[in-house]
Amino acid sequence: MRDIVTPVISVAASLVLVGILLAAIGINPLEAYAVMFTRSFTSKFGLAELCVKTTPLILTGLAVAIPLRAGLWNIGAEGQLYMGAFAASVVALYSNLPGYAMLPAMFAVGALFGMGWAAIPAVLKAKFDLNEIISTLLLNYVAIYWVEYMVYGPMRGKEVYNFPYTDLFPDAATLPRFFGTRFHLGFFIAVVIALVIYYIIRKTDFGFSLKVVGANPRAAEYAGISRQKMVIYSMLLGGMLAGIAGMIEVSGIQLRLRPSISTGYGYAGIPVALLASGNPLLVMLSAALFGFLYVGGSALQTTYSVPVAIVYVFQSLIVLFIIGGQSLRRRD
Repeated sequence: MRDIVTPVISVAASLVLVGILLAAIGINPLEAYAVMFTRSFTSKFGLAELCVKTTPLILTGLAVAIPLRAGLWNIGAEGQLYMGAFAASVVALYSNLPGYAMLPAMFAVGALFGMGWAAIPAVLKAKFDLNEIISTLLLNYVAIYWVEYMVYGPMRGKEVYNFPYTDLFPDAATLPRFFGTRFHLGFFIAVVIALVIYYIIRKTDFGFSLKVVGANPRAAEYAGISRQKMVIYSMLLGGMLAGIAGMIEVSGIQLRLRPSISTGYGYAGIPVALLASGNPLLVMLSAALFGFLYVGGSALQTTYSVPVAIVYVFQSLIVLFIIGGQSLRRRD
């Protein structure tokens, strides 16, 4: 029961505090929240954008939640997303694969590059006990600046008039869109992946081993569960999911590689996972909440000229309240 109460109180308290901030600058918080709700849920375009924002958050939330179950902090989902997007873009632009093979190849390569990027901090943690928070965080910058270098240089398109973009992907390398909106197939892929991860976590020996390692590493060793293997496997799985998020973002939304392909989706995966207490099913709900904040934040920006950074205020407050609630529970 407490696993549900703490997130609910965290979200409610964040809404109250942000409402106070809005009132302090002369905006009626109830009207502002009504605008956020209306823009997100009362039109097909609003619902489509909600799903568009939710899709990468489901995957990056899972990318954080899985290592978290093993007691690890994967702060590197942002970089893993970028590397997945980069690899998928290389396949889309340079592989000349037949149409039927293009998207599966992009999916596989994006997943592998995300996994490979996560393998670096995973091995460093397993073999040398190097703090994964530091290594994953620093690798984010390497990945982001690598993508910037490539789109400003070798991968810059011939038809982009010196903008730092690649050329548009061929049609075979883009995910189908529906209803005349940006809503795309990637949403269903993310939901299916979340359901599969839920089964793995709840019903398999791997999921049980993750839980034991996260709860008590010493007991896990006595039970014959290798902590080193669980560290590596959980990080690899998380990196794979973040890489898939990058592939979906470039093939479903951007349709090319460019700087800033992510508006912090990898970092947002951290509060998504915390709010869901690492439960893959709840990650979908948590991701939808944060997707709502992204869409609603844009609505506040256009209606009241409030900076869209209000979204990050929401995220930060939710994290603070969740961490505070967990600290109080440990004291009890």
